Amino acid sequence: MAVRLVIERQRAIIGIQQSWSRLEVRESAPPVLQLRQQLPRLEISGGEVAVRVDQARCFSERGFKPLSELGREQAEVGRQAALEGIARRSAEGDFLAAIEKGTGVADLDWPEEKVEVGLALLPRSRPVVEIVEEPLRIRVDAGRVAVSFSPGEIKMEAPWPPYVRVYLQKRPFVRIKVLPERLDATV
Repeated sequence: MAVRLVIERQRAIIGIQQSWSRLEVRESAPPVLQLRQQLPRLEISGGEVAVRVDQARCFSERGFKPLSELGREQAEVGRQAALEGIARRSAEGDFLAAIEKGTGVADLDWPEEKVEVGLALLPRSRPVVEIVEEPLRIRVDAGRVAVSFSPGEIKMEAPWPPYVRVYLQKRPFVRIKVLPERLDATV
């Protein structure tokens, strides 16, 4: 009799079950950055420039004089004319008083006045120009920045820890069977 040997086997199957960790992060108070700023200031004052032009001398040469100068000058001209008139009348009186010399009124000679003509470019003097500068005054107030920082708060939690579970899903086995082998022979 013949025997047949049958071997059956199965490998083990391992199952893995896992859960991922979870981390919760919450901001309970935000960070605060405060800036207080004082702006810089720049003040510039002064620096004005004035130009003074004195043309009184030029105008007086052309005959345009201020009242004070014109009054002074005309008073001097009047005084001079009065003195010349007195001298002329005195000379005429002396001439007429000397009748014994044989001179008379007809001999009085009135001299012709000569007009003096002069050519000149006016004005001969230049105007007086004066520049008056005021110095610059600069004032600077520096700006300032005040910084304050308070860090925020963060809360972290892990509601459940991670885990890995390993288990045997199918058990391994080896089966050995011995089966008789039948032979059907018919004659």
